[in-house]
Amino acid sequence: MNDVQLALLIAGVVIILIMIIYNWSELKNLSKKQASLIKPKNVFSDENDPLFHNSNVREEPSPVFEVEETTTVKPDETLIGSEKIINYNLPDGIYRDVETVISITSKKMQEGSGGLLLDRIKAMPGVRVYVRKDNNLWATEAAVYDTIEFNQVLLVLLLASRKYMLDSKSIEAFRELANEISSKVDGSIFWLSNQDIEKESFHLGKFRKEVDHSLILQVYPKSDPTFHAGPLIDFFKQPIFKINNKGYHELINSESGIKICTLTSLSGKALNISHEAFLQGIVFKMDIPNTIKITASFNEMVETIKQFNTKLNGVLVDSSRKPLNDEKISQIYIHLKKLEKIMQEKKIPSGSDVAQKMFN
Repeated sequence: MNDVQLALLIAGVVIILIMIIYNWSELKNLSKKQASLIKPKNVFSDENDPLFHNSNVREEPSPVFEVEETTTVKPDETLIGSEKIINYNLPDGIYRDVETVISITSKKMQEGSGGLLLDRIKAMPGVRVYVRKDNNLWATEAAVYDTIEFNQVLLVLLLASRKYMLDSKSIEAFRELANEISSKVDGSIFWLSNQDIEKESFHLGKFRKEVDHSLILQVYPKSDPTFHAGPLIDFFKQPIFKINNKGYHELINSESGIKICTLTSLSGKALNISHEAFLQGIVFKMDIPNTIKITASFNEMVETIKQFNTKLNGVLVDSSRKPLNDEKISQIYIHLKKLEKIMQEKKIPSGSDVAQKMFN
């Protein structure tokens, strides 16, 4: 390579380097300008991102996102709110956990009871009706008269009861009744609870059979044919006993006054506590699902019986007249504890209003 070629090569390399440096400098300047042009007014982080709903600085959302935002509510919160609204607007004595409740809203004010089919309602076990005008108090079936005005109807069906069993025929009759009333009052139907009547009544019926038991304990004189009248009268003077409106003695909690069990003669009649009485035995009967605090009440019941036996020389036996020792009493307690737990888990506590609705 001669001197001329070498000089040309060096000059070419220098020119290329100058071009690279110039282009790099221009690109850097351009990037700065673009960055200044597109830099957002608000820089979002985890702390002020609009998606977190706690931003101090945020852009106005488009209408679509505004709708999405207003409807983004936790399901539990929606459920709780709707439950509160429904319960607030229902009359006392309705328990949606164990009842089917249908709301019928009329398009215009109704006058008179003709469209309510009251005769058919009275003939159907477990069915009740309530009506009201706007936001007035609900009127029960007994308060519905010929000139009453209303635009809201509640039709209620108790799904499980001691008094009856729901079958497919009675369920279909209830649905037909609801549709006919809705048609007669020119209303629309809305199910507030237990639309699947067959399924819910089956499960509640199974639950009712599982816990619907009575505990019967009997006390007999240990050696005499009858209890002595004097000590018997003295024992029943205690404030833990009261006589109900049917004339039967009840053992009650001395502090709360709540019924624990009912006492009868061996023949099931009310006790005759007097000097003329010849009482051959006493039956202590606990209605388990209707008893508040089953196991605690059982303990009070047993303690009272032990005191009775001590003072009147009695002996405790079961319904088969077999003596009950402490071991057998403990076995009964364990069984009662199981029933109490089943009712608590079902959210139908023993002795509660909803339990009394089912087991009345």
